[in-house]
Amino acid sequence: MSEIMEKFDGGLGLIDIDILLILYRKERISLETRESYESYLKKDFPNEYASFLKYKKMVEKRTPNLKQIYFDWLDGKIDNLDFSLFSYKS
Repeated sequence: MSEIMEKFDGGLGLIDIDILLILYRKERISLETRESYESYLKKDFPNEYASFLKYKKMVEKRTPNLKQIYFDWLDGKIDNLDFSLFSYKS
């Protein structure tokens, strides 16, 4: 399996937060890597991707700098990541 393709867990599929965090990590590699992963999701998992887009819009609207918060956590600038920022509930 290529580096852009992530296995779906036990046939249950990735949940929206998984897809979002993978997309953010892919974007840190390059925009091309992110676009390849998005293309893969759109083609092979269109229903899950459509659901994900609604989720992504909602959490990024609620916390506009969410991606930067996640990157700061990955870089060690933030000790604890508040995963409630990624929840469906506000």
